[in-house]
Amino acid sequence: MLTISRDKLYIDKLRSYKIMIDGNCCDEIKCGEIKNINIAPGNHTIYLKIDWCRSNKIDFTVLENETVEFECGNSMNKWRILLAIIYITFLKNKYLWIRKK
Repeated sequence: MLTISRDKLYIDKLRSYKIMIDGNCCDEIKCGEIKNINIAPGNHTIYLKIDWCRSNKIDFTVLENETVEFECGNSMNKWRILLAIIYITFLKNKYLWIRKK
């Protein structure tokens, strides 16, 4: 099982992020939400997607009866909001972030 929690930030507050596991969209996560997703044991890759932007990709392994926890959010917090045009063009694969807890 996966547990994913999303930060509460002003940026993208009204928008959901697609949760991509092994290249397939398996769910969406809203601002401040915690999602639990059942997943088969084995090796997987996870990332988040919104429009043409996405997060970093993480490879992980799920064992039988194990819960893997992730947290996610938007990279444009605080002063980075001034770099919005750069994040949606040149840094589009770093617009969102995801990391293992």
